Amino acid sequence: MLPFKHPFSNRNSKYFLKCNFLAVVNDGIAPPQRILFPPEKIRMDWQQPLSVGVGLQNMGNTCYLNATLQCLTYTPPLANYMLSLEHSKSCQEKGFCMMCTLEAHINQALHLSKKAHFRYGRQEDAHEFLSFTVEALQKACLNGSTTLDTSSQATTLINQIFGGYLRSQGTCQKSSCPLNWSGSTFLFIQTVTSVTEALEQLVKPEQLDGENSYKCSKCENMVPASKRYTIHRSSKVLIITLKRFSAFTGGKINKDVKYPEYLDLRAYMSQSMGEPLIYSLYAVLVHSGSTCNEGHYICFIKAGNGFWYRMNDAIVERSDTETVLNQQAYLLFYIRVSCCSEKDSHCRETIVCVLVCSLG
Repeated sequence: MLPFKHPFSNRNSKYFLKCNFLAVVNDGIAPPQRILFPPEKIRMDWQQPLSVGVGLQNMGNTCYLNATLQCLTYTPPLANYMLSLEHSKSCQEKGFCMMCTLEAHINQALHLSKKAHFRYGRQEDAHEFLSFTVEALQKACLNGSTTLDTSSQATTLINQIFGGYLRSQGTCQKSSCPLNWSGSTFLFIQTVTSVTEALEQLVKPEQLDGENSYKCSKCENMVPASKRYTIHRSSKVLIITLKRFSAFTGGKINKDVKYPEYLDLRAYMSQSMGEPLIYSLYAVLVHSGSTCNEGHYICFIKAGNGFWYRMNDAIVERSDTETVLNQQAYLLFYIRVSCCSEKDSHCRETIVCVLVCSLG
């Protein structure tokens, strides 16, 4: 893939690197040497007035896959690109390509009237499937370009939708550098009653002393310190995973955790002062059952027509906001509500944060 060149030739590429990735300038993250996908081509609003698509047939323990794919299918910036068929028209991969596979699925799910289905399988975890899928999509977008600098790899379409940066700050560290993060951030929280409370725990400073003292990079001594994580880049899409399952026993934490229809992320950013960063809920994935090895997954999605739908494998039913906000959610999908118009989309940041909030 060739480096992106802006159509106005009287402006040099360095200027547009700064324009398209404005947040890179003074936040400690090196600017990309190449842009693999033009940020201004990412469309946050549905580009086609589509109603809800088809359900997905459960072929035997595939409800986790069905529910996760439906949430991805109704992620507007991802769906807009896949519906354009742009990837398959230029893809030169001779073997399996995850981008081509998902593109075909999204087009079938939104355009066909018959139920789609997948092969028989065993029950798996929806969050793990989501992580593996996003990783495979990113690999397909890089198309072997793994020798690129990290910042350039972060300019693929998928990383601009499903990547991000956390910042780890310590009071006794020589420096506090942003950490590239392409998976999940686990927050071990004893008592959580809401998503906003979980996010407050994310940015709450952690005291390191005694056996947990920090080895200072300046004085090279074990010293008391304070460590704090913040979200270093704002995002187009925010995925919050409520960690309901024990990593050791597989047991599930069944409790109600409140989540809003609209979420302001500003207070949890490295730069906590500034304009609100508002996100709107567009999908909720729900697990019913007592352990991660059994049970059933469904999801609620907001279609391109603005209505909520309950997607239970092949069954698609109309729903409403009140019902959606009163689920024992496992995965929450939010999309950023931008103050910029689509014409000014190049001035918006394009990194997405994936958070995993532990409930106990």
